Amino acid sequence: MAVTVTAVSVISRTETEPVVLRFSYDRRQPFAVVLDMSGPSDRGNSRWSFARELLQAGLQRPSGEGDVRMWPPCRCNNRPGARLLLGGGTGTVLLDVPVRPLSGWLKRTWEAVPPGEEDAGIDWDTLLEKLLGDR
Repeated sequence: MAVTVTAVSVISRTETEPVVLRFSYDRRQPFAVVLDMSGPSDRGNSRWSFARELLQAGLQRPSGEGDVRMWPPCRCNNRPGARLLLGGGTGTVLLDVPVRPLSGWLKRTWEAVPPGEEDAGIDWDTLLEKLLGDR
């Protein structure tokens, strides 16, 4: 299940550039979402994986720590999108993400795997066996 949106990469107070974001969700990895970002320049192409809950919370209040942070829309700066900050070893990007398609897609992910039921589909025995290996 995926949604593709055009967002805005905030380069400076006066400079922005469009980027295409593809958020995807796989119920076999129920806690995570994957974000693929592609922009007009090579620096805009990357892949991120982070908690689905972070996106949901970030639509309502500041959310996240470390490399991925999100803030809800703020009318104070005339930007209708949610702010998503992605940072890491190669740099940081601040994105204005349209809320309506993101929240609609998130709703569908919660319908596919409701809150509190994420671990129901995980085969814990197999996962533990893989983690422990042949001991």
